[in-house]
Amino acid sequence: MRNLFLKFSLIGILLLILAMNSNVSGQERPVSIGLKIGYPQVVGLNLEYVTPLMSKRLAADIDFSYLPLSSNSATVTYSNFGFFADYYFFKEGRGFYGGFGYSRMGLDVTKNVTFTSDGTTQKGAANIGINSLNLKVGGKYGKLFFFRWELGWSLAMNNPVFEVTAVKNGVTQNESFNSPIKGGGPIANIGFGFAF
Repeated sequence: MRNLFLKFSLIGILLLILAMNSNVSGQERPVSIGLKIGYPQVVGLNLEYVTPLMSKRLAADIDFSYLPLSSNSATVTYSNFGFFADYYFFKEGRGFYGGFGYSRMGLDVTKNVTFTSDGTTQKGAANIGINSLNLKVGGKYGKLFFFRWELGWSLAMNNPVFEVTAVKNGVTQNESFNSPIKGGGPIANIGFGFAF
């Protein structure tokens, strides 16, 4: 799953670099880098490039977050990657916009599993990926330094269930439980950053 995120991130960054190096530019400051806080992003990076297409109002937007969490009984790693096409309704790369995109939310869990045969515990691992289609509206205000907000809805394309599997001396023990995160639902975040 991490390899998939790395591949998408590298492809997105390369596309942004290619677009920035081309002879065609969007607005005065077409590239913005910022931080987003909210759901499903939790906290993460945001990259945006406003293209010269559609009168300099169409933008490519990438979100990425990675959060490792741990407690005594489990270790959870949360990741989120999203790619969006945003359209600014009134100004070039600023103001009110609407967006459509794809995101993948990932959870990797390491948890103690108790074997029923002898009562011993062994570390078990599970991972889950939630793919979703997203529709959002938002606003981006400022030039060099900007503030943005977004509201929308995410539609999960799969129903997540965790199955933790542990193996000890050739004996496999499985433990299933529902994901605490369903993937679909509201999108709500705020962000800030710099444009150049």
